[in-house]
Amino acid sequence: MNKKVTITISKIIFVILAVYFGNMIFENYYSGLEKNYTIGVLGEKYRLPNQGSRINFHFYYWGEKFQSDNFLGTNEISKDQLTYLIEVPVKDIKKSRILWDYPVPDTLKAPYEGWEEIPEFLKKKRGGD
Repeated sequence: MNKKVTITISKIIFVILAVYFGNMIFENYYSGLEKNYTIGVLGEKYRLPNQGSRINFHFYYWGEKFQSDNFLGTNEISKDQLTYLIEVPVKDIKKSRILWDYPVPDTLKAPYEGWEEIPEFLKKKRGGD
């Protein structure tokens, strides 16, 4: 193999490893954050070049409206289901996430300060977690 090909392959491997370990570090950081839970409403889907589909959402937390977005991934969105449980890191609200496994009825309202943990009545609806 010539030197240019070896260097190119080495760079690709380095980038893949950096992304992988960077994501692991972020997920460890995120899992350690104190979180509350509230209800969010899905908005518009959009696509970024070479990055996959994302979706906007908004939610109210402590009386203030926040907006964020998440990767859509393989999640299918029904036109009838636009409200989901949102995981809100208390000290870094911009990193809030949609919990795709927790769709909620649009008539359900979250407490002003959110829930400290996922409500039991939502867990039971999901299948007895």
